[in-house]
Amino acid sequence: MNTKTHENSSVESGLQKCSKLFGVYPQKQDGVFMQRIKILGGRLNWNQWRKISCLTEKYSQGYPLHLTTRQDIELHNLSIENIPDIQKALAEVGLTTFGAGGDSVRNITVCSACDLCKDAIDLLPLAQYVQQYLEQQPVILNLPRKFKISFSGCEKACAKPWLSDLGFIAKQNGLFDIIGAGSLGVKPKLGILLCENLPPAEIPSSCVAAINLFNKYGDYTNRHRARFRHIRVKLGDNKFKEELHSYFNRTKKTQCQPQFQLRSTSNKKIRQLYRLQLPNGDINPQKAIELADSAERVGAILRINLEHGIEIYGEQDFQLPESLAGFTSNPIIVACPGSTTCPRALVNCHAIADKIRKELPELSLSNLRINISGCPNNCAQSAIADIGLIGTLRKEKGQQKRCFRLFIDGGNGRKNKLSEPLNVVRDKDVIETVKKLLNR
Repeated sequence: MNTKTHENSSVESGLQKCSKLFGVYPQKQDGVFMQRIKILGGRLNWNQWRKISCLTEKYSQGYPLHLTTRQDIELHNLSIENIPDIQKALAEVGLTTFGAGGDSVRNITVCSACDLCKDAIDLLPLAQYVQQYLEQQPVILNLPRKFKISFSGCEKACAKPWLSDLGFIAKQNGLFDIIGAGSLGVKPKLGILLCENLPPAEIPSSCVAAINLFNKYGDYTNRHRARFRHIRVKLGDNKFKEELHSYFNRTKKTQCQPQFQLRSTSNKKIRQLYRLQLPNGDINPQKAIELADSAERVGAILRINLEHGIEIYGEQDFQLPESLAGFTSNPIIVACPGSTTCPRALVNCHAIADKIRKELPELSLSNLRINISGCPNNCAQSAIADIGLIGTLRKEKGQQKRCFRLFIDGGNGRKNKLSEPLNVVRDKDVIETVKKLLNR
């Protein structure tokens, strides 16, 4: 490679890293892109929701608005020339795409109703402070890989800390336990208990310490071994915790420790009015606008949860638009886009999810989580699900057939429990297999 070619390659690589840092990714189809929008804790107002819906309708070429399992929103099928206008429009309503992708601190997830649930603590102000605090640290612009943080408002751990690089769990005594160094991917490994009874004022320093440790020991040459948990595997659990505590003690001496007044539930009259389970995390932008028009009139609150759902809270009942009423009885199925848009996917997850919803309506009464991932990267968190399916290919009579690796009985990220692998099922046998598991 000559010098000029090498320089061009370096510039192209730098541009790709920069675009991903702002949540822009190429899709499987040539010439179209996905824009991810960071929604801290899944909290956004109706004006922001309406703006995203309008942008989806204008620019996404018929593709619906999509909710992720980390409380983000994605717009798909975008032309690259429209992305600057989209990002500008988002900024005008107080939304950001910075850190929505790339090798940085990703969207911080928070229990969708920790400010409303009995015995929980409102952690959104703390999460907001941590996000702002970390965005001032230059090191987050070029980490070895992505870094994920979650906040759970009580020991039910609804924000799935066992999947996080750092997962903070609030306790009744006002202190926090930290679960960390977990992730899924091809070879899932849940987190471990890193610290007990941490005061809230020390949480920002603990985040900086972990990120600095990640920056020093993380593998910048092999992306398959570059997550935070790979440092733990390399050092061993005890040595890893010793190093982390050493970094933490040094960081505390140099970092300002803010004083937080954590709040318990803020309004006892507010209750959950609806939970809408969106098929495949998708909602037509016109339906999204209809929801805003109906809910905003009565002062209802919108939250995005971590399972492709929307939760509506308020004091006053209201009638859902007829076009959305069916979403309240959908089963909890989390499916990544699969081969519809992802270059790495082996199967069409949405097609299987749609088939399960149609042929097994009794699932809506089971409260089971079914998670469907299009490839071994495990993006739909199949390896911690009640019933998990991960796309794969198997040869039959010399031909490649679409199949799924089957997993059952996981802790859904709220407990220290991976799903147990069972067997491989063919695409056409998924419905019958799920039906047998339900009966069992």
